[in-house]
Amino acid sequence: MFTGKDAQSLASKIRELLGSRGAIGNLRVSKRAIEFDLFAEDTGELEERLKLLEKQISKRVTVKLLDKILRPMEKKEVLREGVNLFNEERYWESHELLEQAWQPARGVERDTVHGMILAAAALVHHQKDRDRVSLGMLERALAKLDGQEVYEGIDLGKLRADIRDIIEKGTPAELTIRRISQSAS
Repeated sequence: MFTGKDAQSLASKIRELLGSRGAIGNLRVSKRAIEFDLFAEDTGELEERLKLLEKQISKRVTVKLLDKILRPMEKKEVLREGVNLFNEERYWESHELLEQAWQPARGVERDTVHGMILAAAALVHHQKDRDRVSLGMLERALAKLDGQEVYEGIDLGKLRADIRDIIEKGTPAELTIRRISQSAS
């Protein structure tokens, strides 16, 4: 099983395989997947690179095209899906989606959603073996999450406690956002 500490060596191996330093970017390692951005000039090049990855790396290559604009969703749906992505260690996607709830929000609600976004971004850095950056972002997330115990059924008290624990230990780790009611699920 790979960890964030393997991110640079994995990126080097994949770039070597694909024959281009610019072929991939933003490699992230979670317990469930190795995620990275794969760049191609056109569909033919993309398909060629995918076949090579399937042959040399894994038969299970899942492609998700991220060049599409996210469809507008209601706040509760954004939060539900954002938390689901977060809990699946798909922190980058969680961060991107939660911005839909953050942009129109104001006051404490805006800070709360921003805190969740910062936590997701911090864990993206952990997946890239940038733990010092991750810890700094978790400190910023903790400051933004101060103010409420529960937000839309999300247990912010538990999230803050878990973030504090990670900061005190000085070692980033995966987090789970716990729901305590059905209002956000």
